[in-house]
Amino acid sequence: MKRAIGIFLLAQALLTYLTIKMMYTPFIVKTLNRDTEVMTVSYSYPLMYWLICIASGIMLIVGMYLVFAKERKQTFN
Repeated sequence: MKRAIGIFLLAQALLTYLTIKMMYTPFIVKTLNRDTEVMTVSYSYPLMYWLICIASGIMLIVGMYLVFAKERKQTFN
C-alpha cells in the first residue's frame, strides 16, 4: 500500500512540475542604460510558481521514500 501511494506521489509531482512549467511565464523586465546604451533583461517568476515547485519537491521526496522504504515485518509475542 505504501508503494502504491509513493508511485502516485511521484507521478503527481512530475505532472505538476510539467504543468506549471507550461502555465507560468516569467515577467520580463527590460532596462536600458542611456549612458552605455546597454539593455539589461531580467526574468522573474511569480511567488506561486516557487511555492508549487517547493510543494512538488516535497511530494517527490516523500514519494521516493515510500517507494524505496523496506517493509518491516511485525512480530507478535
